[in-house]
Amino acid sequence: MTIILQTFLGSDWYDAAEVDFEIDNHGYLSPSHVGYEIDYYARHGSADYADGHPAIDHRAVSTRNPVDLVDRYTSRWPPFLLDLLPQGHARIRLAKALGLDPEARSSDLPLLMRSAGSTIGNVRIKEAAEEEEKRLNGAPRAGLSDHDLIHRTDLFVEVVDRHSMIASGSSGLQGEWPKVALTKSRDGLYYPDPLVADEDAVEHVIVKLRRGGEVDGLILSMEATYSVVASQIGLNVYGVASAGNGTLVIPRFDRRVVEGRTVRIGQESMTSAVGVSEFGHIDEHERYVGILKAVSADPQADVLEYLKRDAANLAMGNPDNHGRNTALSKYPDGSIRLAPLYDFAPMKLAGEVIARSTRWRCLKDFGSDYSPDWSTVCAAVSGDTVDGRLLAEELAVFADALEDAPRIAVDRGAPLEAVEQAAGRCSEVVDGLRRTLDAPSLIRR
Repeated sequence: MTIILQTFLGSDWYDAAEVDFEIDNHGYLSPSHVGYEIDYYARHGSADYADGHPAIDHRAVSTRNPVDLVDRYTSRWPPFLLDLLPQGHARIRLAKALGLDPEARSSDLPLLMRSAGSTIGNVRIKEAAEEEEKRLNGAPRAGLSDHDLIHRTDLFVEVVDRHSMIASGSSGLQGEWPKVALTKSRDGLYYPDPLVADEDAVEHVIVKLRRGGEVDGLILSMEATYSVVASQIGLNVYGVASAGNGTLVIPRFDRRVVEGRTVRIGQESMTSAVGVSEFGHIDEHERYVGILKAVSADPQADVLEYLKRDAANLAMGNPDNHGRNTALSKYPDGSIRLAPLYDFAPMKLAGEVIARSTRWRCLKDFGSDYSPDWSTVCAAVSGDTVDGRLLAEELAVFADALEDAPRIAVDRGAPLEAVEQAAGRCSEVVDGLRRTLDAPSLIRR
């Protein structure tokens, strides 16, 4: 099977590249070929290629697939397609509705084609978008108010349930928690994302829903609090989330409305950026930092932000740090940056044991990823574009802000007992950051 990938540039979708799957029923384990359309290359990539710097920004389907005329073969699906493939709750529910086995690799391609018509970022599958347009033709529109979202009213449940099987923005979001993408229209009401035309869009959100019992409800409500904490301690957050009756309303940072025009910002997970076509992937921070050093418009700032987030995760009880919880944003001006923080929550409170799936290679011999020697980390990530000594100085300053994080959470209404359980190691992490500047191994580069 061959599919056409489209990219959203300016205000239009363009046929960008073709993907050919060799064995359809092998799912993402199938060998594949990716190549750009000649017309697309001529219009959007030839000048950069002639200058010796092929485009890897928002014009490219992936930072690993520069806009050129090379036919790229991979032994599996290209990694960026896995960013579009439903997983977790969305996969199970959608597979059931389509009569598919959610565990079977043969279900991957049908699920991809059902979900990749309205996606996160600025890449979609043309055929999926066309089929979705047919499904939505004549579909009833029932708008939701802010009250419906926050209070999870019967109307909210009905609308989400009705459209989650036909609107890809409602079913294709990854993760173990149920989610739905909604867009506020000019009439002030929210609708499933694909039902709102770009020219009518006012605001874009993702609504995350509680999975189960009390603990999940607590984690969900505290994720909203944690977004406030992250913002106040200086992490890059695109708007704070708001929690209600088993719902969490999160502003989307891959969509902006500028002068009445919808702008789509390209997104690519770190797992995709390092070239991994797999789920449940275990990796090392150094590899993700290497991507930032290679493609970011400001490597120093983005590596610092990355280190701050790792410290905040350790301090505030969020071990769920896999490579799909961190992404690159590819902006219309051609710049690539570390995407704003998302999925920052006290997952330590969850009943299941969640281990850190991304760890520091430089600390492996010391067995201290759980309690990093930040001077060793700073030295390991320093290089031509990143000054390790400056990182250490900034981390020492960040320690003062991070020390306040538990208090901020409690002040914002998080239960004291829950904060103490999740952030029990905050003081230890803060002390470790403050010791960074004392290390003789850091040499200014």
